[in-house]
Amino acid sequence: MDSSQDPNTDDQILHQAFADAGLELLGVASVASPHETDQARQRYHDWLDQGRHGTMRYLERHEAAKYQPQAILEGTKSVLVTGISYGQERPPLVPGEGLVARYAWGRDYHKVLLKKLKTVEGQLQLLWPQERWRAFTDTAPLDERWWSERAGASFTARNSLAINRKLGSMFVLGEILTTRAFTATGPLDHAHGSCPSGCRRCSAVCPTGALDEQGRIDARLCLSYLTIEHRGPIEDKLKPQLGNWLFGCDLCQEVCPFNLTAPRTKEPEFLAWKAGPSLPLNSLLALDDQAFTAKFGGSPVHRTGRNGLVRNACLVAANQKRYELLEVLQCLTADSDEGVADAARWAVDQLQGRPS
Repeated sequence: MDSSQDPNTDDQILHQAFADAGLELLGVASVASPHETDQARQRYHDWLDQGRHGTMRYLERHEAAKYQPQAILEGTKSVLVTGISYGQERPPLVPGEGLVARYAWGRDYHKVLLKKLKTVEGQLQLLWPQERWRAFTDTAPLDERWWSERAGASFTARNSLAINRKLGSMFVLGEILTTRAFTATGPLDHAHGSCPSGCRRCSAVCPTGALDEQGRIDARLCLSYLTIEHRGPIEDKLKPQLGNWLFGCDLCQEVCPFNLTAPRTKEPEFLAWKAGPSLPLNSLLALDDQAFTAKFGGSPVHRTGRNGLVRNACLVAANQKRYELLEVLQCLTADSDEGVADAARWAVDQLQGRPS
């Protein structure tokens, strides 16, 4: 049978290619209508207009293409949405260490997922050489959660994350844009595509109140944004709220009922820890740029840069009352990076009992 003439065969081939690559879900979204695009873009524009993206100016540059995949790959007819779980059990925190979000324990998911997507892309290109394909893992300006929801692969929860009823929220998304039209698979109906009506665990556990009732996030208050994306000093009122978090935050995911029964990752590259669940503060505070790159190259933690991670370590040291680190913190008050120096000064003041 000629698969190019049978959409059912097309869909079977597509699902098999993704499954063979070890990808755990697949949804297919058709290109949105002008009305749908305008509605989604207006919501996004309003979020930007309220300044909720903080200092992430690239999100402003991405606005035009968020819901227009044709602007990325001309002639796009389908958005193929996939994902892979990174969920793992968190061991007890080692005294003297700070926490790392689960997605960053192993190898950088961009590299892991993109390799799989490129394999799928190559197979599909051989099958349909007349079509065009383009794979992404959090590198395109697409609104990944919106396209995943449109494809029926997930729904957007009150914690603002994509949730799949099997995988929970601890998975990363990737996409392949294609000029070939495949059968659309979504979106989910309300019964299977929404949070429990009375559940507010995520907003209740968030230490800074970053989530509102509509599931919209204010990045300026989110610990993941503050510890990873934000550069420079962190506001004094937010510094204690970091608690033990050095890189990212899993709090809203840890309390989510959809994650209670979610399967743990089987991906070897995630299970082979590079940063791991926690990091020792004393060694982080001694890092220079060269040592930072040598330790965290190929890890998601590399995104903070040395300055961001050392800044965070200063704050966690104060929050943990690590008095034995006072001397090294005092040295860091003269650091060339103002974010580090500011955090070190605050940490010294906290440990010496002076108000900030």
